[in-house]
Amino acid sequence: MHNPLIRQLIADRALLPQGWRNNVLLEWDEAGILSNVIADAAELAPRVAATVLPGIVNLHSHAFQRAMAGLTEYRSQGAAGCSDSFWSWRSLMYKFAGKLSATDLKAIALQLYIEMLQAGYTSVCEFHYLHHDVGGKPYADPAENLVCLIEAAQQAGIGLTLLPVLYQHSGFAAQAPHAGQARFINSPDWIMAALQGLQAAHPQHAGLRYGVAPHSLRAVSPHSLQTMLHQLRQWDAQAPVHIHIAEQTREVDDCVAALGQRPVAWPVGAN
Repeated sequence: MHNPLIRQLIADRALLPQGWRNNVLLEWDEAGILSNVIADAAELAPRVAATVLPGIVNLHSHAFQRAMAGLTEYRSQGAAGCSDSFWSWRSLMYKFAGKLSATDLKAIALQLYIEMLQAGYTSVCEFHYLHHDVGGKPYADPAENLVCLIEAAQQAGIGLTLLPVLYQHSGFAAQAPHAGQARFINSPDWIMAALQGLQAAHPQHAGLRYGVAPHSLRAVSPHSLQTMLHQLRQWDAQAPVHIHIAEQTREVDDCVAALGQRPVAWPVGAN
């Protein structure tokens, strides 16, 4: 967190786009947003004997999963001789996600974002798919959990790119979602309504950006992906888009069987 009484500092060295520079003046506004950087500055501000690097961006965060760390992914053999794997991890994740309230999510995200800042991350892209209440019941405010993440980021003081996830199917060929995914399921129209509501209540600024995250080619049909991208570009042509390529090798094999290409090679414009 920045000191509101200090708006200028001179660092001994800093890594700038032009390379390493000495005596670098850093200035920020009342909100703590960096507003000016000047190399080889005169001694007009307090000096800090430090080497300064740009803040790191965490490009892929599922905040709620921070609270399940240590509950899975063991080296030893699991029950009945079954080794821990992506599939056992995912099974536990579904059970864990099914129990979290909006209050839980905000508390977990706030702790996580503070930990990120302590580790040098100053901005995070939140790939968020816990959309509905326990059991998949819609919230009165569909964006309730999204707002919790915005509030957590604001309280922590970290920049946030919020990416609500489009999630429709449990597998390729539009396989029906199962019970563990009930809190994730939505549509392009749901995503756009949420984004428009967020923009009205929490407008984008230097520390807050909105985009979308189609979960994956297995969880979103080609038609829905095209619809989502078209609606998003109509709303904001510069909005970021983020997608999982694949989470395990079986997903790559399934993609080849269903779409004829590996996920990374499949063209977005394919039908």
